[in-house]
Amino acid sequence: MTEPTHGTNQPDQPYTYPTAGPTAGTSAGTAAGTVPGGVALADDPQPKVTGGRKRTGLLIGGVATALVLGGAGAFAFQSLSGGGSQPADVLPGDAYAYLRLDIDPSAGQKIAAVRFLGKLPQVKDTLGSDDPRKKLWEMASKNSTNDCVAKFDYDKDIAPWLGDRVGAAIRPGGSEKAPNVAVAIQVKDEAAAKDTLTKLFACDKSGDTDLRMKDGYAIVTPSGVGDATLAAVDKGSLAQNATFTQDMGALGEQGIMSAWFDMGRGLGEIQKLGGTAGLSAVTTAGAKGRFAAALRFDADYVEMAGIVRGADGTKSVKGGGAEIASLPANTLGALNISGADQMLDGAWPAVKKQIESLAAADGASDPIGQVEQQLDVKLPDDLKVLLGRSFTIAMPDQDFTSEVPTIGAKVVSSDAKRADELVGRLMDASGAPSDMLTHKVDGDKVFVATTPGYADDLKSGGKLGDSDAFKLAVGDVSSSNVTLFVDLDKVYTLTKGQVDGEAKTFLESLRAVGVNSSTTGNGEGTFTLRVVGN
Repeated sequence: MTEPTHGTNQPDQPYTYPTAGPTAGTSAGTAAGTVPGGVALADDPQPKVTGGRKRTGLLIGGVATALVLGGAGAFAFQSLSGGGSQPADVLPGDAYAYLRLDIDPSAGQKIAAVRFLGKLPQVKDTLGSDDPRKKLWEMASKNSTNDCVAKFDYDKDIAPWLGDRVGAAIRPGGSEKAPNVAVAIQVKDEAAAKDTLTKLFACDKSGDTDLRMKDGYAIVTPSGVGDATLAAVDKGSLAQNATFTQDMGALGEQGIMSAWFDMGRGLGEIQKLGGTAGLSAVTTAGAKGRFAAALRFDADYVEMAGIVRGADGTKSVKGGGAEIASLPANTLGALNISGADQMLDGAWPAVKKQIESLAAADGASDPIGQVEQQLDVKLPDDLKVLLGRSFTIAMPDQDFTSEVPTIGAKVVSSDAKRADELVGRLMDASGAPSDMLTHKVDGDKVFVATTPGYADDLKSGGKLGDSDAFKLAVGDVSSSNVTLFVDLDKVYTLTKGQVDGEAKTFLESLRAVGVNSSTTGNGEGTFTLRVVGN
């Protein structure tokens, strides 16, 4: 992946994130000035296209007021500007994690969101008011157990100052009870925001929150670190951190929500905060790289897109999704892993170490050797043969009335006969009936299924990859290492008569779900998770 070049960012100048190619859901030439202002959910500006203890201070001031309100307000599109400063401009540059919510994204994102959400009646009806943040404030305050919070009126106390963006950053230091977190809430009136937020914090008798104002943002931190946080910003904001800006530039369009995490620094810091049962020394030792992701819209789908950069030096493995694209057209769901045999070459030492570490915790020794002896296999060699250059598991459209659902797999292997032998050996070891699975070899491929007919269907193949639902859900799979596809139209057909009301309406509005992940270089990769609407 080519790293973008950026000029030097001057202090107090907001960084404008570049866009990698045309904005999702709009043409490359679309600009804010091309669309009249005032887009609400009821509007469609273009013709439709088919296809530890609870820290209540931070909760009340930073999360309940900003994240909860702003999360739904992301779709109250009052203008198409999408410009101005971002939370990263007022958060410290030494942060190792960042989360941003923007209810005033680019014009293209607003238009795409309106068109996509038009396919989801329930969501549109909920968020289509002039200010859906008011509705959520009423819900939050009504359900609050704190009578003090319930006394605040949205129109009088919140709306006059609440801005369009919020961001949160985690910095080194802190403790499990008081992590070094800073929340930046964009405000339209600093004095009014400070007054209201101070009163909200007063509802929490623990008094464990600092509030500071900077450049149109309310900065909320744990008690005692507010001034230190601003001092750190003055030394350099996150938007002036070259690694951060290059990663977000490579990510491209950041939509309504984005996140960034420096694994090299962050995993160790999180481990220090406590609650580290899931973060062993094996996991954190030598961890490298960064992760960035965005939630963004296209007229036909909403996607979570992400990149990994600067990870360990594991050799890049070229993928290819031809085997999932060539499945029968009646496929309900499928998963393909491409290049797993090559991935194991580089990953096996770490995998083996992790398995041995987990086994040692349970008092076991030499778990790999035990498996090799019980199954008469050699690891990782036989595992590479079994997973092959391409491993696909699939399920056809069916009524699920039979005792055993129809499901199958196909493997493209360097030694198909050995792979077929390993399938039989695994069946014997599991004690499964000999006729439970049909498995056959054809050239360098092994076909396995719960019925002979489906094994034949997998061998014959089809044109799943030509369907619009597949193309929209997973995009280009020519270099994919992992591809997942689920046809929600077929799922809906299966659930007819079993769901009704809002659940039925919602399911009707969804078409497919897809995941596409690829390695783009040594230690680098991309992924997308898409939900396609009807």
